Amino acid sequence: MGNVEVYIEKYKELEEAVRSTYHLADEDSISYYLTKQDKYRNDRDEIKYCQEIRNLLQHKKKVNNTDLVEPTGEAIAYITSLIARVKNRKKCCDICVNYKNIFRKSYGDKVKDTMRVMHEKAYTCVPIMEGKRVVGAFDANALFEYLAVEGKVEIDEDLTFNDIREYLSIDTRETEEFLFFGSRKLVDDLEDEFEKSFRRGKRIAAVFLTPYGTRNEDIRGMVTAWDVLGKGND
Repeated sequence: MGNVEVYIEKYKELEEAVRSTYHLADEDSISYYLTKQDKYRNDRDEIKYCQEIRNLLQHKKKVNNTDLVEPTGEAIAYITSLIARVKNRKKCCDICVNYKNIFRKSYGDKVKDTMRVMHEKAYTCVPIMEGKRVVGAFDANALFEYLAVEGKVEIDEDLTFNDIREYLSIDTRETEEFLFFGSRKLVDDLEDEFEKSFRRGKRIAAVFLTPYGTRNEDIRGMVTAWDVLGKGND
């Protein structure tokens, strides 16, 4: 089989991979879809070029039963690599902070001690746990809410998270939200959730990964926007 036939077969494989992965209809253009996705932004020109090559080979008449244009091995290799990227997308568990490495606290722990570590390590959100389940979250917004409502100007050394429990809820934040998500789901799907949250005028402060994405399960890992931006688009 020559390069023309190999290229056409590889492009068909790419079409099948994109349609099954991203749930596109048969009539949808895979090149149009891919070039609109941020994760393929650096490949837009190449993807369009590959489609043009495929259209030329498949729809133009041959001259004396001969293809006057033949794709290079590099073109075939690029299509092959693109197929692999589409098929081998990262899962949330691939980019998360695993449970054992999560900096977490319980209601009995002291707020000020936690804040010192957060400042030192540049942590933005600390889950409050009961066993292996998330029951609250402490971050700058929770602290500000506590100080503003209670009229405080400083934090007592003995203040515990139990003392400020009502400000740690993960359900009643005005400008942020917390998401429970399946650990085996794709990073692409999680990126969609970040976009939906942004359109609602909120931001996702943290994502807690559980086996099936429900809050009554043991946590497997934690993801922030920085994890998605830093690793999800590699």
